[in-house]
Amino acid sequence: TWIFLSNGVITLSGFLFWLIITRVVGVWSIGVASAIVSASTIAATLTSAGLNIAVIREIAAKGFKAFIPSVALASLMGFLAVAVIIPLCHMLKLQELTLVAIALTVAMSVNISLQTSLIGFEMFKEYFISAFLGSAAKLAIGVALGFLGFKALAPLLGYLAYPLAASSTALALLLPSLANKTFKFSFENLKSLIKLSLANYPFMFSNQLLTMLSVFLFAYLVGEAFQTGTLYITLMITLAIAGIPNALLSAALPVGTRRNTDPFSESFRIGLALATLAIVAAMSASITVLKTINPELIQGANALKILLLSIAPLTALTTTIMKLNKEGKPGKIALIGLVRLLTLMILLPFLARNLGVEGAAISFLFSSVILAPLALKKNPAIAKPLTILWSVHAISAILPHMLALNEAATTIVTLTIASAIMHLTKTFTANDFYSVFKTVITALTK
Repeated sequence: TWIFLSNGVITLSGFLFWLIITRVVGVWSIGVASAIVSASTIAATLTSAGLNIAVIREIAAKGFKAFIPSVALASLMGFLAVAVIIPLCHMLKLQELTLVAIALTVAMSVNISLQTSLIGFEMFKEYFISAFLGSAAKLAIGVALGFLGFKALAPLLGYLAYPLAASSTALALLLPSLANKTFKFSFENLKSLIKLSLANYPFMFSNQLLTMLSVFLFAYLVGEAFQTGTLYITLMITLAIAGIPNALLSAALPVGTRRNTDPFSESFRIGLALATLAIVAAMSASITVLKTINPELIQGANALKILLLSIAPLTALTTTIMKLNKEGKPGKIALIGLVRLLTLMILLPFLARNLGVEGAAISFLFSSVILAPLALKKNPAIAKPLTILWSVHAISAILPHMLALNEAATTIVTLTIASAIMHLTKTFTANDFYSVFKTVITALTK
């Protein structure tokens, strides 16, 4: 519940952030800023990919013994990433923003260990607090600087505010528990953390780069800040919705590890079903959603629909990765990540040059679809909900073109149809929805 709400806060604040920022500084400035944010994320990912899942799993298994090694490793990886971000800024011909990019890269890396430690300790409410304060800082600073005329610097400094505020909050919330512990740095724990991070590296590398590398390479290959900004906004909308099932799966890893249970298939079903309602609404009202952020983004409506279709297979793969982590199978984790990354790297340059934003979106979609059979083999229990819910997404993409209705009416019709299909097929019934709602309220009012 708390991770779900954290994603909700991040999503809402992010929507407000882009709604205001794009209108204040313009799509061109967003294109420049998103290229730098993507470059910083690439640099942090190149050194720290896999660390977040490793920290959650190791802290869930070993407790405070894994905390100091995780912070030390994250800090080291952050400073190593500086050597990556500098040439990336030169490639984009945005050298004047290098210092901001360096600060963002280091802050992102350190924040990985501090925030995900809260999840590993099952301090889910505290994770929400850190995400809330980080999101509030991002929104307040970014918007304020935008009104003050900082152009591309406004969203960049807003983005920097999130990891700084979230990390500080996480550390403050952890200190009372840490104060009573006697720490002895263990190279064995560090070695174990590094080993698990490397095992998760290919998947997390591909998972994060499928977002940020798409934007960076698109900016580099196409060279148009406007189209880059459009791609970035549509990706952010997609990832915001994908955050619904990811919240449940993030909680499933420490819970499954500590209790030696298998909550992954149910987390997939419930998470993707809840996300389906948002996917259907965004599919039906894609033009309205983009127009609300900025009227110039309407050209990205088809790209948004394509990206939304990638959420179901991506969630299936994430479910598989979480289950493999719990079972300690690094070889299969690495294979999934390498195939995804290779697929993206092959498709993106060709499709982006020839089809623009839609080509980049197709690359994102296909890199997840290609591995869906593997996910089903590992988790046969998710086959039925995946098939039904993904079909609902596809229907929602096609139906608006067949109905002679405005977007508001179309959205109501498609949501009604989607809800009926989920209920009648028992994929997610009205009772399921009530049970989830009741559980959420109980958790919040304890």
